[in-house]
Amino acid sequence: MSFAVTLLIALAPLTTFAQAKPTDLVVSPAEKALYLQHNNAIVKTASQCIEDTYKTHLDFFKKYKVSKYYGDRNPSLNTREKRLQIVRQVGAPDSVVDQMEGISCIGLTRKCLKQGIDATQEPALAALWARIDQNVIANGTSGVVLTQHLQKLGWKVLYWNPRPDLNKAWDAEDPTLTKGKVVSWDSGVRNSAGEFIYNPAWGMHEMRYQTVMKKDLYYTVKIDDKKTLVDFDLNPPQEFTSSPFFVGVAHAGYHVFPGTYGQVIEAHSMRRLDSIDNLEAGPFNPLAEGGAPMWTKIEKYRSGTVALPPR
Repeated sequence: MSFAVTLLIALAPLTTFAQAKPTDLVVSPAEKALYLQHNNAIVKTASQCIEDTYKTHLDFFKKYKVSKYYGDRNPSLNTREKRLQIVRQVGAPDSVVDQMEGISCIGLTRKCLKQGIDATQEPALAALWARIDQNVIANGTSGVVLTQHLQKLGWKVLYWNPRPDLNKAWDAEDPTLTKGKVVSWDSGVRNSAGEFIYNPAWGMHEMRYQTVMKKDLYYTVKIDDKKTLVDFDLNPPQEFTSSPFFVGVAHAGYHVFPGTYGQVIEAHSMRRLDSIDNLEAGPFNPLAEGGAPMWTKIEKYRSGTVALPPR
């Protein structure tokens, strides 16, 4: 297949996504009021959940040399037998495989938000979250859609970009399209080994920045604040770092990273089972060494949105 044909196939799903109508899921005034009554407790529980999950990951890995959490989109880990082979390779007991749980970046976020909702013991909130979560899944398990729904509950959405003056340089550095197999808009192009080569939703930092500045939109998400987290370079502002919980999005919803008090705790759906880095933690500081969200050679998270809960 020629480069041009591959390019057209790859970009077609992105066009479909970009033109999709915003979800019509409605949160009633009574549901929002009920959520706001419990917001602080929900946020506290969600924050503790991501911290506990990361600690569990570290403790489990230290003991068994594999993670308790396996990437739920990794084709090399999509059966019990495949995971068992790795467990045996590292010399861990076979029983370890049945303690494992599938995870992803948005999966960790959804898990902990649900835990916060469930802790309220409010059936109406549980039903509301079930509707929200089902809608997120129905719309491609997208971080953008999750952000839209959090906004309906009173969360504030901020655009983040540490150095807008570097947008064009970042766009030029993002992976260029090469030959590969297109799976879907959110999984992009892979090579024969199943490794990501390119995702059509990546890049376009300059275009998104201009759209936010001129139209207050990041794709279909209305931006509430386009100043606080723009041009902060290596020093995120206290208004952000003092928030007890946040949900960040990069690459147009492809990557989702929850966090607490400026500390990102993120999961990855395509890492190795015997890699301690399939869950990572670090300060929200995308341009600093050791900062988060974490980069790989092809996944460079440099701009996006952050949703902050009411305070």
